[in-house]
Amino acid sequence: MTEEKKEKNKKQAQKEENKEHNPADEGQPMIALTFDEYSNLEKEIESLQLQVDEQLDSYLRTCADFDNYKKRVQRDTTRTYQDALASTVKTFLVIADDLERALKDKPAEKGAAAWVEGIELIYQKILTQLKNQGVERMDVNPGDEFDPNIHEAITLEEHPGYSEGQIIDIIQPGYRISDRIIRPAMVRVAQ
Repeated sequence: MTEEKKEKNKKQAQKEENKEHNPADEGQPMIALTFDEYSNLEKEIESLQLQVDEQLDSYLRTCADFDNYKKRVQRDTTRTYQDALASTVKTFLVIADDLERALKDKPAEKGAAAWVEGIELIYQKILTQLKNQGVERMDVNPGDEFDPNIHEAITLEEHPGYSEGQIIDIIQPGYRISDRIIRPAMVRVAQ
């Protein structure tokens, strides 16, 4: 072998050895950069990274805004449904109140027993249908403390059996849908 071929083989071996030591550079041509060019590239990378960060922040804010929008629409839809239901239910509450008053004054005659059972059945059906729609009768009893959020005081009166602020009697029951009062309970309150 000639000297030139030996030298060529030696250089080829060194190139392959360098490739083995630095596999990231395989197939990558080396480019010489000046310090200013390198500095400008670093600044450009930082600028692009800032743009990426700003875009990511904008994207995350948009996603959060959209989630809030969906929640607001869901809440508004639920509220609208409850408003419509409350409006319709109030008409049936009047009927339920009338039936309840009729049942308090049951006729004592034996022939009226079938009539009383029929009225009781109708009353229970109305209450069941209201409950199926999510309407609940509020549990208010004499002796409970008056709460202006769920009770409406019809009268304030002296009563020896109750202390001030206690409910003496329930004139008309109150109803709610979920946690929303659709009709407060009308009560007499001790003074």
